[in-house]
Amino acid sequence: MTDDRMTVTTTVEGAVGYVTLDRPADANALDLPTSRALEAAVAELAADERARVVVLRGNGRVFCAGGDLAAMMEEADRGAYLRELVESAHRAVEAMQLLGKPLVVAVQGAAAGIGFSFALGADLVVATESAKFVTAYTSVGLTPDGGMSWLLPRAIGQQRALDLIVSGRPLPAAEARDWGIVGRLCADDALDATVSEAAAVLADRPVTAIGRARRLVRSSWERSLVEHLGAEAESISSIAATDEAGERITRFLKR
Repeated sequence: MTDDRMTVTTTVEGAVGYVTLDRPADANALDLPTSRALEAAVAELAADERARVVVLRGNGRVFCAGGDLAAMMEEADRGAYLRELVESAHRAVEAMQLLGKPLVVAVQGAAAGIGFSFALGADLVVATESAKFVTAYTSVGLTPDGGMSWLLPRAIGQQRALDLIVSGRPLPAAEARDWGIVGRLCADDALDATVSEAAAVLADRPVTAIGRARRLVRSSWERSLVEHLGAEAESISSIAATDEAGERITRFLKR
């Protein structure tokens, strides 16, 4: 394992692949080595056939505090450093969006800045009751990255998104659930168990169909309805011929 991988770990437990942000002393904030490591970790589990589900989580009290501002301030050319950091992080975000398997994000403490963006890109967000979601950017004189200015309005509507981005106010987990960002809430001491149970259920689902379905949903924003109907027809007709679909349909008919 290279130095760049020391701040992000990957494991496969059963059919579940875990990507763990592992800078607990820095609230799992992303500096450049961590961002590069995240890129590599997502690519690794995307290609690992053992992992039918990918879980993104953070070690310690906080899921992810966003970008590492201290690291940025140490650079002589902050703009150049931040551009390199963001482009690396965006490659990780894009890889998560293109996964051919479901993505679960586990949030404790806070999901701030790009940590919030990671949650917005998930198929299922599991959060502890005390967790909060913070856009953070404008509070430190910056603008959103990680796809937040694209993902957040689509998740909760433009006015709510603007409220959070402009005001910087923390969004409590219960409110985030009411707004559709969080799929499941759990007690603070039950995050690992809740995520493990949810991931195991998803791992038992037809992974090919789920992978294609999540891509259809995400690509729907880029097409007209007529164009998207064509994409749906192509997807369902091609997947119907797979062994996985045949087995699932046969099992359903025999119930």
